[in-house]
Amino acid sequence: MRIVLCDDHRLLAEALATALRAHGHEVVAVTVTPELGYQAVVEHRPDVCLLDLTFPGASGLDVIARITAAHPAGKVLVLSGRADPELVRAAVAAGAAGFVLKHQGIGRIQLALDSVRTGQTVIDPTLLQAALTVPVPRRGTGTQRLSSLTPREREALRWIAGGGSTKEIARAMQVSQSTARTHVQNVLMKLGVRSRLQAVALMAREDLGDGPGRGAE
Repeated sequence: MRIVLCDDHRLLAEALATALRAHGHEVVAVTVTPELGYQAVVEHRPDVCLLDLTFPGASGLDVIARITAAHPAGKVLVLSGRADPELVRAAVAAGAAGFVLKHQGIGRIQLALDSVRTGQTVIDPTLLQAALTVPVPRRGTGTQRLSSLTPREREALRWIAGGGSTKEIARAMQVSQSTARTHVQNVLMKLGVRSRLQAVALMAREDLGDGPGRGAE
């Protein structure tokens, strides 16, 4: 996997790059500011940009949307030292495919990298639950929020609209119940809603009623 790493702590960044290379990844650039990280993504077209959010006088949040617009095939995985639910929401709303904490270690980071590369949204369950319970202002129109969903999350939303339970969604999508539950939680968080009913209402307003659902069975 080709990776651009962006963190203002140079020693940490170099150590992480060494560890990732030892696990078979190709770290094509190590950068120390969000702007340099963005430029490295444009130049190298990596599979994943591993991005910190906190920089002196800058925020990684400001470049997430630019990175995903400039390189849609790549993914942004946030690597943060702050377990802040509002940061999670903001990062996902900006287009990040995942959010992991620095203290979780190289094994967890590698699993997250592998997952986001295959199109999954990866957020620690405890942090995800906290993010879901913190009310924040909605960002973007309904269409913009719906467009932030991955294909699997859109599929989950359609099964939600069909009235499927978590168990039924898991069976229909051929995943475990815990994975189905994570998809549902990601849908609620990305749409900025608190319940399945609100998610379905938003979906109906934006006329996204195509695709699978209970009525299609």
